[in-house]
Amino acid sequence: MDDVELKPLGGLPDNNNVENGEINEEVSPGNGTCSNHHALDVTEGRPLLISAQGAESNGDHCTVRCPELLEEKPRVLQRLKNELNETVVWKIKVWMAILIALVFIVSIILLFLVLCSGHQEDVDDQYDASSFVVPLFFKGSFIVANQSFVQDSMHQPSLEDGLQQKLTDIYRSSHALERYFSLATIQLRNASVQYELEFKMPLEHEQLTRYTLSREVVYHVLLQHLLDQDTENPLYIEPSTLYMEVGKRN
Repeated sequence: MDDVELKPLGGLPDNNNVENGEINEEVSPGNGTCSNHHALDVTEGRPLLISAQGAESNGDHCTVRCPELLEEKPRVLQRLKNELNETVVWKIKVWMAILIALVFIVSIILLFLVLCSGHQEDVDDQYDASSFVVPLFFKGSFIVANQSFVQDSMHQPSLEDGLQQKLTDIYRSSHALERYFSLATIQLRNASVQYELEFKMPLEHEQLTRYTLSREVVYHVLLQHLLDQDTENPLYIEPSTLYMEVGKRN
C-alpha cells in the first residue's frame, strides 16, 4: 500500500498563527470607540470645549467666558445715551423733552387737586341781608345754675350783658340761622332769666317759617349748645330748664 502525503490547505489562515501586524487596528465607530483622526476632526475649532472637558475630567470647575456678552452691556448703555442726547426740536434733546413732560403732568395733577380741594362758594351764601325786613320773634326762659350770682343786684348788668352775648354768639355761629338772626335781649326776673330772640326774614318766608325758622329748629340749636357748655362756667345755663315759644314784639 502506497504512502499518502498530507499537505496543508492553501488560503485558510491559521487562527493560532496570525501575526499581530495583520490585525486591522481600526474599529468602526459603532463599537463605542473612535480613531484618533476622527476625534481630531470632531473637536477641531472648539478649544474652549476641549479645555472645559479636560478640566471636568480632572475634577475642576471651569467657567466659559464669552467676550461678546461682556461687551454687549456697555454698547447698550452707550446706544441709550446717544438716543437720549438726540435733538428733538431746536436745542431740546430727548431727555429734556421727557423731563418737561413729567413736570407738566405733575403740575396738572397738583392744579387739579388744588381746584378740587378749594372752597366752592355755596349758592345759598349769596343773599342780600337788606331784603330781610319781616321780623320773627321767639321768647322763653331758663335758669342760670349760680342763682346767688343772679340774685345779686350788683352783678345784674354784667350778667345780662354776658347772657345776651352768649345767645348772640350761639346763633351767629349757626350756619343755618346766622343770616336771619338780628338781636337777643335778656331780662332778669327772680331766679329765672327771660329772653327774646329776633330774626329777620324776606318777604317770601313761608318755607322759612315751616322749616329753617321753625320753633323746633331754633329751640334745638340753642339746646345743643347748652348741652355742650362747660359746667364750671359762671354763666352755665341748666339745659333742662330751657323753654321757648313763638312770640310777638312786646
